[in-house]
Amino acid sequence: MYCSSVILSVALALCSTGVVAVPAPQVTAAPLAADLAKRATSCTFSGSAGAAAASKSKASCATIVLSSVAVPSGTTLDLTGLKAGTHVVFEGTTTFGYKEWAGPLVSVAGSLLDGGGSRWWDGEGTNGGKTKPKFFYAHKLLGKSSISNINIKNSPVQVFSINGASGLTLTNVHIDNTAGDSGGGHNTVGGSKQRNAVQVY
Repeated sequence: MYCSSVILSVALALCSTGVVAVPAPQVTAAPLAADLAKRATSCTFSGSAGAAAASKSKASCATIVLSSVAVPSGTTLDLTGLKAGTHVVFEGTTTFGYKEWAGPLVSVAGSLLDGGGSRWWDGEGTNGGKTKPKFFYAHKLLGKSSISNINIKNSPVQVFSINGASGLTLTNVHIDNTAGDSGGGHNTVGGSKQRNAVQVY
């Protein structure tokens, strides 16, 4: 019998050899189901009101689609405080109004981005074996873009794929793939940088 690691403990008990007595489940309130139902949506935001609407509604969306959002001047596109598992998709062109201010234009927070690379590590890296996802694409970023103050751990393969970028700066990006040294990780640090004007600090 096959047992998935995500199956509840009651089902796990049935998968072991022998007979296991499982206590009756306790009756509890089910706010989790209600929360899941609320988040089982894709929210699309666009236009000049899109940034404010996304910031206000972000906790209730499982997928946030930012479709040609025009962020007003002096406003941060605030993507901090997203719930675990939230997907953010940028469609079209995201623009920002002009104002001389300290910013940031976009804010995303997370204490650690863990790619769980050991699931892909086979000692081959990009030279064969399993097909491995790169961790972070920064493609066609034009103008003044910045990726800063993030911690990345256990990338399946190269951390960054930077292509067609101009004016991109990477600052204070910490990458820890040391578990791959003895765990089969290969080509896991850094990434590919092609035809770009990129500064790394």
